[in-house]
Amino acid sequence: MPNIDDIIEQLLNDRRLKEGAAFSSRTYSDQPLIERGSDLKARMERRDKERAERRQREAERRRRRAQRKASPTPEGNRQRNPYASQNPLAYAAQQAFDMMTNQVFSPVPERIREMRRLEKGGAPLSLSYGSSAAAALFYAQGTLMADYEDDYEFHGSFNQYYPTYAAMTDHQLRGYFAWRSDVRAGTVDTAPLSFAFVYVYELINGIGTTPGAMALSELRAFGEAFQAADPVHGSQLLNYLRRWLMDYAVYHDIKDALQAVGDNPLRTAVLTLQRAEHAHLRAQKRQPRIDNAAANGESPMASELFQALGSAASYHICDSRLAKEDPALVSQVCERVFNALVMHCSKRRKTDFVEGLFGYAVRVPYTMFSAAVFYEQERHPDCTVSLGAQEQFICKDGRWWHLLASDARERNSELGLILHTVDFELRQRLAYNYPLKERKAPKYLKKIVRDAIDACLAEREEAERRRIVIDRSKLSGIRAAAAVTQEALLTDEERDIAQAEAPQPPSPPAPQAMPAEVRDEAPAKSITTISPAATSFAVPKQADQPNPAGLTPLESHLLQGLMAGTPATELLSPTDPFASVVVDSINEKLFDLIGDACIEFDGDEPRIIEDYLDDIRKVLAG
Repeated sequence: MPNIDDIIEQLLNDRRLKEGAAFSSRTYSDQPLIERGSDLKARMERRDKERAERRQREAERRRRRAQRKASPTPEGNRQRNPYASQNPLAYAAQQAFDMMTNQVFSPVPERIREMRRLEKGGAPLSLSYGSSAAAALFYAQGTLMADYEDDYEFHGSFNQYYPTYAAMTDHQLRGYFAWRSDVRAGTVDTAPLSFAFVYVYELINGIGTTPGAMALSELRAFGEAFQAADPVHGSQLLNYLRRWLMDYAVYHDIKDALQAVGDNPLRTAVLTLQRAEHAHLRAQKRQPRIDNAAANGESPMASELFQALGSAASYHICDSRLAKEDPALVSQVCERVFNALVMHCSKRRKTDFVEGLFGYAVRVPYTMFSAAVFYEQERHPDCTVSLGAQEQFICKDGRWWHLLASDARERNSELGLILHTVDFELRQRLAYNYPLKERKAPKYLKKIVRDAIDACLAEREEAERRRIVIDRSKLSGIRAAAAVTQEALLTDEERDIAQAEAPQPPSPPAPQAMPAEVRDEAPAKSITTISPAATSFAVPKQADQPNPAGLTPLESHLLQGLMAGTPATELLSPTDPFASVVVDSINEKLFDLIGDACIEFDGDEPRIIEDYLDDIRKVLAG
């Protein structure tokens, strides 16, 4: 059989090449072609399956005919077969089965004979999946046998698509009910896989259990127990049971189970992107091409948008080294690039940006308990059941519909290329120590990313410039530090001249008596006289003479303290110069002796470079 999926994908790619589409994801306009291809694929699969089953039946008939010729079946060993009145070949097959197992069956219990009477002389001819007659008969027989128990010792097998009671022989029926009795008692042993499916069908139809949360819990517990007992068959059962568990929670609207299912992380991220896209389009006086009710509302915050981009793209930008060091800048650039691409696609493409990547919202018919034997006694009332913001199930006039805000199934590689380009260009612009390997990206995308980076960096620089604040409480300390620095730069001759030219403070005038009338009209004001001693600044820590390197006592004091491991904040007082000023002076004076800067800053804290410790000790020793 040809690969229909490959043919469909080739047709879609040819269409995109003709239309010049920007992205390769499936869109709303592709749905008719996809549906026709899916129908063709289903018909071909059914045809191949029917041919395989027909060949299997023919081989089985040839084998049974050969066995009957080799060993005739005793009349006493024949077992009643439910197909005997309608299918002679099935009756012959049962004879062969009795002969091979060589068993003399015990009498059939009355309850099973009563169950057989519901078949009205034979099992329905249409036992295939979807047959309402088969489902109704299964429910009637299951309800009759809901409390039946058996201790029959079964040796045989039972394998059939969409198994039901009517498809079993009496021997298989008794074996099933004996195994079911053990399951209900808490012992789940290995059994034919079809037995397990029949038991699951019973629970789905509420046979032998209380419909609702209890039945859902029993379904989940049985699936886990059967997989533990038989890992191979258990895995096959769980492939179907996972969907049936969700269907059961939706059909019976079991709130706790629906919350446990939770949101699909990928679809939740895509819905966040859709909300951001639609909000930005409306802010720019444009409308989305196809409205999506789930995407309406306020635009997400920049941090939410950034996380959604990282969750929906194949490139995990949230784990990028640069993003961890400066998340605000990377997030801001990503948001600007996202908005630019939204407008680019809105003006120049046939699909909006996010929908072009992940597809539009879908609304498709849905079959509850697909591939299971399920009998609906009465039509389900109209309802809407939500599984998070991005997924809904709607029942209208007995028909179910499945609504998805997007049909995203995997992280998008095209969005990953966009985010990788952002990370690469931003690292290049910042001369980051850890560059990325460049990937091939369209020129228009590179231009959008570079423009966004330029704008974000310009905004950051402007914000830094506006954020300069003068702390007036530190002005006195700054003046004091400037005076000490000025004093350190003066020569001895300049100090003598400055001291000689300094004006002497006038002596305070003698107090004079104030007229009484003046004293009564205005309150006295206190006058504070600043003495010369109050304007002087702190002298350096030590009065030692400068050493041969020309270091001042303050600089020597700082060097000795740093070598002892004392923080600079404890070595300098508020009236001393800033640590950076003193360190620059030390490095400049020692450069000729050592040939390199001997002190560096680790953050805001200066520290001596370990390689130059011995050199500094010699300098301090004189």
